[in-house]
Amino acid sequence: METQGAVRTTHQSLPELDAYPANNGSMASSAETNAQTCGDGNICGDAPKTRDGALNLELEKLPEDTIRHIHSLIPVQDAARVACVSRQFLRSWRCYSKLILTKKALGLSDDNSEGSEIRYISKIDKIFNTYSCNGMKIKTLRIDLHLCESVSASYIDRWLHIAVKSGINELSLSLPYSRKKKYYFPYLILFDETATSLLQSLYLVECIFEPIETLGIFRKLKSLDLFFVHITEKGLQLLLSKSSGLERVQIDSCTEIICLKIPCTLQKLKLLIVKACEKIQVVEISAPNLSTFDYNGVPLEICIRDPSQLKHVYLSSYMPSRILSYVSAKLPSIARNVERLTLLSRGENVNTPMLPHKLLHLKSLEIKLHRSGESPIYDIFSVVSFLDASPALESFILHAERDAIIHDCVAWDDLYPRGESAYKHNRLRRVKITGFHSAKSLIKFVIHILESAPSLESLMLDTTHGYGQKAGDASKCTASKRRGKCSFMSVRDIKDANSAVEAAGRYISGRVPSAVEYEVLEPCRRCHTGSQTVDEGWWACLKQRSG
Repeated sequence: METQGAVRTTHQSLPELDAYPANNGSMASSAETNAQTCGDGNICGDAPKTRDGALNLELEKLPEDTIRHIHSLIPVQDAARVACVSRQFLRSWRCYSKLILTKKALGLSDDNSEGSEIRYISKIDKIFNTYSCNGMKIKTLRIDLHLCESVSASYIDRWLHIAVKSGINELSLSLPYSRKKKYYFPYLILFDETATSLLQSLYLVECIFEPIETLGIFRKLKSLDLFFVHITEKGLQLLLSKSSGLERVQIDSCTEIICLKIPCTLQKLKLLIVKACEKIQVVEISAPNLSTFDYNGVPLEICIRDPSQLKHVYLSSYMPSRILSYVSAKLPSIARNVERLTLLSRGENVNTPMLPHKLLHLKSLEIKLHRSGESPIYDIFSVVSFLDASPALESFILHAERDAIIHDCVAWDDLYPRGESAYKHNRLRRVKITGFHSAKSLIKFVIHILESAPSLESLMLDTTHGYGQKAGDASKCTASKRRGKCSFMSVRDIKDANSAVEAAGRYISGRVPSAVEYEVLEPCRRCHTGSQTVDEGWWACLKQRSG
């Protein structure tokens, strides 16, 4: 690497550095940020190139702001190193403000020996000392301590004080879930409105956060993420009241909240995510421009004062909770203008009733049905209620685990006479069913779609839960693209999938209009034969690929 005049952008490896360069140009410790390529800023596009194709940048001719921008796109590890050999980058280094501090970034990801935690904390501490002693500002800070169970709270306090004092914009702190003594976030550092007014993103994992009335105002805070954070309802209300510029809020596994209130002062809030808050019973949303709501948990009372802008809704529960029945009754009043709806239900045990009102704007519907361990009694055909209530529906995706729906077998030939459906899904164009099998209600459901969707363009039936290949196509194993081997399928899964392929050919294929792109995905013929062991099947697939 050349100094002063020009820098050749190559990918040669550089030696590990032990400390950041101070004002005298001493060596730097390694850390990394989410680096982007130089081309992202279109700075290097017209620069002259050497014979080997490397860029030749004459730094002396570049404006200082341009050099700083180039420097900001380099990971901290390399940014510190070029500052050791270039005067231009050394001046820029004193303004370098992104710190992503993880074990991988500091070269300790493979260090599992005794004392590795101490070495990791020591490196982080040296970095903060250098920044503090040299008056270097920190704009973006991410500290990952999720494997550091014994890190002292005094260390974290001091690091946060240094960062906030320098005028931080983005702060992310992740602490270990198994830490015996929970860390109290030092809210005193957030009293200074000069500091809080600059913060744009706050991301906290596993700590205690107790805001009080003297909390500063977060004038520029746009993003708030709280994971396993011990915060009271009063504390959260106070924090939200001080953050009127919020655009997205995520509250995950915060177990002390019973009633979540989103105030009308959050005029810019577009995205609200609420997940796994065990005690929550009520969600009241007064933010007038909310467009996306994502909720995971048991059904609860949801009150949205003005749902006119709410277009995307995701509702899920990994506990038996009758999500589909709940949505059919409540959704029209919660989100009457919804355009995209995703539902995940486990152990649905009540057939979906007819919806009391139409979902006039719904264009995309995705339903995921998971088994609960109990005997399935849900009739998948009742999902037709959602289709019948959605005259604008264009895309429908269904994921159905075999033991999530009732699987009754009867005499097929007398079951599905051709006929006209009472409803027409005139705009439905794309249908995909993952986990398709030979259940009577599922086949009847597909036939209903074919008879009532005159604009249908594509129909895909996947019998393998996402790792199959087109029926009759033995040329490749699709699952091997990612992992070099097929995903596991039990003997029962293979048998069910083959039965589903046979049922689709017997009762559905002849009903598909010629204009519809129709696919049935079946188990890989090389790996999922039903007679081979899993390892034998994988080995056969790998030999075919290498050949």
